[in-house]
Amino acid sequence: MPDNEKNWYAFKIFFGRGEPVKAYFVAKNIEHIYDVARPCFDKRDSRRKFKEVPIAPSLIFFLSTRREAEEIERKFLNKVMLYRNTNAENMRTPSIISEREINIFRIVATSGVEGLDFYDDYNPKFTRGDRFRVIEGPFKGAEGYVVRIKKDHKLYVSIKGLCAVTTGYIPKAFLQKIQ
Repeated sequence: MPDNEKNWYAFKIFFGRGEPVKAYFVAKNIEHIYDVARPCFDKRDSRRKFKEVPIAPSLIFFLSTRREAEEIERKFLNKVMLYRNTNAENMRTPSIISEREINIFRIVATSGVEGLDFYDDYNPKFTRGDRFRVIEGPFKGAEGYVVRIKKDHKLYVSIKGLCAVTTGYIPKAFLQKIQ
């Protein structure tokens, strides 16, 4: 893969040290996914506000070249770790996340809907069975698996090998089976 081609990568963030990395991405104008606006209630003003909070405090996704991703990892040594996988030559190379997976994850994670559960670990046990596409509602366009967690059916959307998010209840009429 050429070194100048931009792809999505992910950093594992250690000990909640994501803010300096996020600030670096903002300063360098690097597209990233870390925060999401969540509703919260301000007791002093007696009104509902939105607060930026990390989607998954131990993960940050970003768009860059492989070389740039490795340089950023060296810059933030002991704060982040670039996710890697083993290639055909048994070498550890940065894990590329497909644009499709990022887009689906972004639809669900940034929807603003309450009741989302984030998992730092990808669980292959939930990715068996039929795939579904959401055709209506706030998750329209998302694809994943319908799973049963705590006696409730949820849509399980994952970035393979990294993390996952589950939604709250989605009416069956909003789901379309993918063949």
